[in-house]
Amino acid sequence: MADIECWSPFKSWLYSLINRNPKSNRAVVELLELGPNDRLLDIGCGPGAALADAVHTGASVAGVDPSPSMVARAQARTPVADVKVGSAEDIPFPDGQFTAVINISSFHHWADREAGLVEARRVLAPGGRLLVVEAKLKAGSDGHGLSPSAAESLAAKLAELGYVDTRIDEIKPGWRFVYYVVTGVAPAE
Repeated sequence: MADIECWSPFKSWLYSLINRNPKSNRAVVELLELGPNDRLLDIGCGPGAALADAVHTGASVAGVDPSPSMVARAQARTPVADVKVGSAEDIPFPDGQFTAVINISSFHHWADREAGLVEARRVLAPGGRLLVVEAKLKAGSDGHGLSPSAAESLAAKLAELGYVDTRIDEIKPGWRFVYYVVTGVAPAE
């Protein structure tokens, strides 16, 4: 995990303080319409806000984050969640375990995006959904989010990697930011 960004305990604490309950996490969990038969994995779960929201759906929840300090925060926040140190490129869960995999506002941190998308597909059950959620950037922009062309490229990459029913949606969970939701479904086998 040498190329993977890991946050210090101080940076994790500060981030957790500022981003305690992001509206984007709640909106993504609502979009999934999870139920008691679902198993959710949050890649780059950070301090566990989406996990805390998802627990209320009755789904079983799990998360991975490369920073041990973030994992500790997520575990403390949502003790019923199975949270482990890991990265998108090396998910420490067995094949086909999850009906939904999400990544909210951390895709831009992945060291190897294609490897992460392949790993996400590996842990998805047939028919399971991957949702990559990033802030919508203006055309031609780079940064923490996806430009329109980057969202289109991501959807095309998902299709190339064998995901089906790929699509791009937008959500606006608050008054300020619009997010792209790029979805791919693991094929039924």
